[in-house]
Amino acid sequence: MSLAAAGADALDHRRAVRWSEVRLIATVIAKRLLAGVVVLFIVTVLIFLFIHAAPGGPEVAIAGLDATPEQLAAIRELYRLDDPLPVQYWTYISSALTGDLGTSFMLREPVADAIGRALSGVTIPLIIITWTTALVFGVSLGYISARKRGQLLDRAIVGITVVGATAPMFATGLLISTVFGVQLRWFPFFGSGSGGLDTLYHLVLPALTMVIVMLASTTRISRVRFAQVLEEDQYAFAKARGVSPRAIFGRIIFRNSAVQLITWAGSVIVGLMTGLIIVEQIYSLPGIGSLLITAIGSRDIPMIQGITLVIAVAIVLVTIIVDVLCIIVDPRIRRGMEADA
Repeated sequence: MSLAAAGADALDHRRAVRWSEVRLIATVIAKRLLAGVVVLFIVTVLIFLFIHAAPGGPEVAIAGLDATPEQLAAIRELYRLDDPLPVQYWTYISSALTGDLGTSFMLREPVADAIGRALSGVTIPLIIITWTTALVFGVSLGYISARKRGQLLDRAIVGITVVGATAPMFATGLLISTVFGVQLRWFPFFGSGSGGLDTLYHLVLPALTMVIVMLASTTRISRVRFAQVLEEDQYAFAKARGVSPRAIFGRIIFRNSAVQLITWAGSVIVGLMTGLIIVEQIYSLPGIGSLLITAIGSRDIPMIQGITLVIAVAIVLVTIIVDVLCIIVDPRIRRGMEADA
């Protein structure tokens, strides 16, 4: 066989491998999307039923306790609250598919606008800052701790992470706001500021509160995985051959830990969504968590449904992204899935 023919065969083989990987990723995305649709359907149905099963009614929350029966009846007719539950649910879902999440009872504005304002103003910047900081410092501390196993530095890092993991988020937030906000007056501890850099300045303490809690678990997870890789033969062989520490970390330690780190990074985002409710209440931030608490207290059905739907969609998307990234970075997962297909 000539060199040209061999080269052509190799090129065809690489193309076939790439096409197989693309099809595998497309199949995974399609399956996860289908599963996500089922999850979203179940979540929206349950939330819809729970809201309507609660005592009282949204018309009372809108009109107040002193409203007359005629006023309550008019409100129920205006918002179609007298329709059967399946009809109300279908109306909501069909509108949501077009981007219309309804009108807030308490704010008298489109739910999508209120959610978008809360997300862009506070929630998304807070998640990005917290997630990035927790991962960077957590992975770094985990690697240092794994390299110094059994030494004083390792025990110190482990001890700090244990304290951070066991401390409730509300207690951590109150302590941080008291020390750095009230006593030292280094950072503001109330509100979200006037936008731009002022908002970032106001988000320092809320982000620090969530970073402390998330940093503990991230450090612990990365330490365990790094320690496992450091005990494998490939690490010992690479070190014996004189491979540079940077190459060892990138090609062996980090690559063999990538799946666990990516999976945990997705879990951190999901955990932050629940922690936002507590942190935004502590620091009086007008984010998605505070909006949800206010909506629950006001029986604002469209707002509750809209926020729940947005959070559920975000979790589904994070899950899909994590699965795809794991397939891309680890060929063993691709081979296993191709064998099962």
